[in-house]
Amino acid sequence: MINNYLNRVYHFKGKPREIGFAAGRMFGDRLEQTAIHYIENQPIPKDIEKLHTGALPWLRSLPQRFQEEYEGMAEGANIPLQTLVEFSYIEECDVNECSGAICIFENQPWVARNNDTYVPELWGYVTIREVEGRIPTINFSMEGDIFTPTGINKEKLWLHYNYLSVWDKPAQNKPHVPAYVFLTEALELCRNISDVESLLNEIDRDGGMLLFAVDGKKNEFALFECMCSKYYKRESINGWIVGTNHFCACEDLTLSDADEEPLGTLSRFRRMENLIRSLSTSQTSPNLPDDLIRILADDKIERRESPDKLVVTGYSNVACPSTGEIWYTFGGFPAASQGNWQRLEWPWKD
Repeated sequence: MINNYLNRVYHFKGKPREIGFAAGRMFGDRLEQTAIHYIENQPIPKDIEKLHTGALPWLRSLPQRFQEEYEGMAEGANIPLQTLVEFSYIEECDVNECSGAICIFENQPWVARNNDTYVPELWGYVTIREVEGRIPTINFSMEGDIFTPTGINKEKLWLHYNYLSVWDKPAQNKPHVPAYVFLTEALELCRNISDVESLLNEIDRDGGMLLFAVDGKKNEFALFECMCSKYYKRESINGWIVGTNHFCACEDLTLSDADEEPLGTLSRFRRMENLIRSLSTSQTSPNLPDDLIRILADDKIERRESPDKLVVTGYSNVACPSTGEIWYTFGGFPAASQGNWQRLEWPWKD
């Protein structure tokens, strides 16, 4: 399957329950196998009792549209709803470390992204989802995932997020969801960056996220440094912006000496900042997407296998949302240097 990337691209249309049922019927037993493998191979011990008792109440706290897709998927695959939901709920406990950048070339923003994650062999799939009454989306994730940390919608709004540690909590009088639920909801509801900002004001987050947003129709971009109950909007100064896993717009109370070490958030940030700045100010026209792929694959940015094997770059993206050009790694890791880079054809006619 890794050798044929088209086997890793799925396209579903319909109401949420119909989409879930079709996906469940297609994936079958693989869904349960994937969920069990992901949960059992988490390198950091999880509270299994909390996982078992908290999964279904968590599901019932989600927007109805997602509840229906889960129910349809479990029915279609003929697997316990509990197992399927645990597959997503366990993400509440994960701490991923990622690197990303947005840069203007010839008046069009390009985005580059490494997702550093656990169990990298399960990543490298694309789901094109057209939910009735919502904006169609392209999600980059694991097979069978309903939520995504990276995606683009038919309006050419690109969103992805990096994990941030935070020291606040959601407001008691507002709804709140995990970052990956927020991002998936935003892709299906938002047409531009202004819409994203409005949604950030309406819904709090269960944790921190560094949200990259590119509006391909207006050729605008922004980076939102999000705590649970507030956010800071970072604008580009020189036509580019980078982010890893710490706040820049305010004092980050979670930083430590370890973040200065190789592949720590501060060291990755400085390396990416230097490489993106050099590419942006070069007198030579960039060779895209290759120059951005080269930056993602830099040994001071990409997370490769190490003795602890906790986090590896599981997948990478380079995209120009305004033109609908998207490159993605379909299997292979560390993804930026060893992944199977392919261009994904834009699935809709403008």
